[in-house]
Amino acid sequence: MRNDERLTLLANAVHITQELLDHLSPADLTRPTPCGEYDVRRLLEHVIGWHQVFAACAVGHEPPLADGSPTYTLTDDPARDLREADLVTHLSQAPATIELPYRGETPVELLVEELVAETVIHSWDLATGLGRSIRYDDATVALAHSGLTRMLGESFAEEGFRPPTDLTASTEFERLLVRSGR
Repeated sequence: MRNDERLTLLANAVHITQELLDHLSPADLTRPTPCGEYDVRRLLEHVIGWHQVFAACAVGHEPPLADGSPTYTLTDDPARDLREADLVTHLSQAPATIELPYRGETPVELLVEELVAETVIHSWDLATGLGRSIRYDDATVALAHSGLTRMLGESFAEEGFRPPTDLTASTEFERLLVRSGR
């Protein structure tokens, strides 16, 4: 798959997240999510913060990090903050490899695959916490599986993913969620 095709799938996944944020209310922020101990507020800080970090890295700017974590704190308009991170545009303009703070030189293709996985999984976490449902096309789910496989092989995998507890899944999307420990 070409990187422009990967970026299109990432853009579609980010769009689904954006739609969830466009209908967010302040009362939604304290709702629990299936993502560990993250409520909606903390999950959004994680997602938007890392979008800001990767967008900065893509254009060679200093990423907004402190002690290895994004510095983003939820504002009164997280939908705007996600749009303004403009991750997909920045990645589309990036060179073939970019410098990441926790990994060093990283091929953009690899990062995009991982971001598809993260975005798909976390948008499901968010939708579930908000009592909504989402759907992804087969190509996005397949790329998310590839990205998740890469991430599960990284040193940070134990921090971000729980071992699967239920190995039954009837769709590839459900299998992705199970593999991520959801």
